[in-house]
Formats: sequence, structure tokens, C-alpha cells
Amino acid sequence: MFRLALRADRLPGPAGRLGALAGAVLAAGAVTLLGALLFLAPTMREIVLLFGINAILVVGFQVFVGNTGIVSFGHVAFMAVGAYAGGVAAIPMFDKELVLPDLPGPLASVEVGFVPALLIGGAAAALVALLTGPALMRLSGAAASIATLGLLIIVTNVLAQATPFTRGPQSLFGVPENTTFTGVFATLAVAVALSALFKWSGAGLRARAVRDQPTAAESAGVSVLRSRLWAFALSAFVTGVAGALYAQLLTAFSPASFYIAQLVLVIAMAIVGGIGGISGALLGAAVITVLNELLRRVETGVSVAGTEIHAPTGISSAVLGVALIVMLRWRPHGLLGSAELQFEGRAAARTEPEEARPAPEEAPETVGRTTGASRADDG
Repeated sequence: MFRLALRADRLPGPAGRLGALAGAVLAAGAVTLLGALLFLAPTMREIVLLFGINAILVVGFQVFVGNTGIVSFGHVAFMAVGAYAGGVAAIPMFDKELVLPDLPGPLASVEVGFVPALLIGGAAAALVALLTGPALMRLSGAAASIATLGLLIIVTNVLAQATPFTRGPQSLFGVPENTTFTGVFATLAVAVALSALFKWSGAGLRARAVRDQPTAAESAGVSVLRSRLWAFALSAFVTGVAGALYAQLLTAFSPASFYIAQLVLVIAMAIVGGIGGISGALLGAAVITVLNELLRRVETGVSVAGTEIHAPTGISSAVLGVALIVMLRWRPHGLLGSAELQFEGRAAARTEPEEARPAPEEAPETVGRTTGASRADDG
């Protein structure tokens, strides 16, 4: 018999790892079911697709931030790289001659389908992460966060100046509209599975060890740079795939599409759900997407009991800011924190891991001797 549980850690052994992975996939399935119900309404279809892409973005963000503890302000840069790399690769060759006439010959002759475009977008973003990571991942705390913001600014400016490849600051158009409900939520399931596999692997454990006790981890032989770099590259890959999905949904975009507004949205979703867990990332994406959509509809006007209600323009951004302040004040770890939805056997659930059991109480005389020794040491 099995049961569902929310746990910050997983049970030991292969069964615990499998239960943690199954729980993450179940959480993705619940999000997919919610999306499928909303997708039945024709007016909600584009919003559902954006919701699924945002969920992939937040999961990719969580891979790095949740495991390393470094808050990245530059992850939208990987989304931009993935969108341009996957979008340019997907544009039909005939359209490339019109849209990007100065594109180098080898790139001008490339035309790929939906899935290869996603892989190209993810690979390009991961390559940027591997090239910039050795410099960025040597930093910690606020310095690392500010450096990632610098990465976002640099990537945005490079895309705006690389006219033969991106049309510069003008919108790149002609990308085929290949993004579908099945494509988005199948990609979300794969992204969640990759994130869970990394989190409960040795690489994820080393990344969290560096996050919690960097000096102790390094003295035990764990490379701080390498442990962070693996998380950075995988996170960039997932985020780049989301960017390629976004490109094939919008079909036209510019470097300005991947800047501060998108960054704030991703961070808000992560904070509301819980920046330390995959389940929290999915919950935060659902809550913020639904809240944003309701407020935007109120901005454009809704009829309630025959009364037309119009909210001031920008109320959605204001409420989002208030929600962030409230969460950071009264629940700084988010709705779920680091807890993950997991399957566990009932017998295993009753048997706590050895390290989780409380230590047996010492005999009074032992406590007395220990206390005396401690006082002597203090003296």
C-alpha cells in the first residue's frame, strides 16, 4: 500500500528515490489536468499554453536556485537564447531569405521541426551557461545574483546588436506556430522528471551541501564550482527549451520580450510556491497565472450581477507586488517551502530513517559528567 506525503527529504534507498520521482510526475500530471480543463474554453487556450510555458520556466529556475541557494536574476537570458536559437532554426528556408537575408549560409539552409527546435534552443542556452558559468559560479550570495543580472543585460544587448542573426531590436517574425497543448505539457512532464532526477541524485546532493555548508562540503572533497555548474547548465537547458516553446507560440518577438517584466513574473511564481521545491514551483505557477488572468479581465471590464466593473489599468502588477510582500513577510519560504509531493509505502512511512530518529536520552550520571567536563573546558 502507498500513500501521498509532503516531505522535504526523501526516504532512503531506491524505493525512496522512485517515490520522489513518481510524486514529482504526479504533480506535473495534476497541473496538466488543470490546464486541460481550462483548455476546453476557447478563450482560455492561449493562456493555458502560456501557463504551461511559465511552469517550465519556474521549474528550470528552481533547478538552479533551489539546489544552490543563489538567486539568479539572469535566467530570462537563457529563455531569450533558446527562443532565438530554436526560432531561427524552425523558420522555413524560403522565409529566412526574406526575414534574415544576411544569415550565414549554413544557418540559412537549416529548417527543423518542433522537437528538434526545442532541443536546439535548450542546447544553445546550456552552452551559454557552460561558457559563462566558470566565472559566475565562483561568486556567492548577492555578488552572484548581481552578476547574473549583468548576464541578462549583456545577452539582451548582444541580441539587439546581432542584426544578421536576430534582426536586431526589431521583431523576429516568420517562426511557425507549432506549440500545442500536448507539446507544452509533455515538455513540462519531461522537465519535471529531469529536475527531480537531478535533485535526488548525487550531483543534487552535492549542490545542496555546498549551499548549506560550503566550507564543510569543500573540506570533504566537493568542488563548489563543479557542483554549481552542473545545476546552472541543466537549469539553462530547461529554460532554453521553454524559450523555444515560447517562440513557436508567439511566432514574433524581440529582445525586449525577455527582460525585467518576464523576470519578475518568474521570481514571483517561485517565491509564492516555494523556491526550494518542484511541487512549490508548479503550485506558484498555477496561483500566479490564475491571479494574473482574473485581474487582467477585471482591468478590461467584467459584468457582475448586471454591473460593469472596471479596475484601474496596472492593478494586476500592483496586486502581484502586494502578494510578494505578504508572502515574504508572513511565509518567506512559500506555500510549500522545500516540501515535495512523494509516494511512500505505509510500512516505510512508519519507519523513520535512522538519522531522523531522536537520540536516546543519556543516563543522569552521564549527563552530569558531560556537563562537568564541558564546564571544565569552558573554564
